[in-house]
Amino acid sequence: MTKIPQIVKDAAKDLIEIYGDKFDYLGKFEGAEAYAFSFPEDSCTGFPFVYLVKDDKVEEISGFLALDIIDYFLCVE
Repeated sequence: MTKIPQIVKDAAKDLIEIYGDKFDYLGKFEGAEAYAFSFPEDSCTGFPFVYLVKDDKVEEISGFLALDIIDYFLCVE
């Protein structure tokens, strides 16, 4: 189990308050560690949220780019 960095949890604070504290570690993406927020199965949501961590900074990504990043990891496996 991968420990989720606090900066990711801080960036996803609003989502955590509503849906709980659950993330999936995706792997390395363009030199950054990639994490996806995991919504509960019974929730109806829009685009996923991906968090890229590099050099102690976090970038929150949603929309089609988040789908592309998740797809990258699905195709790599």
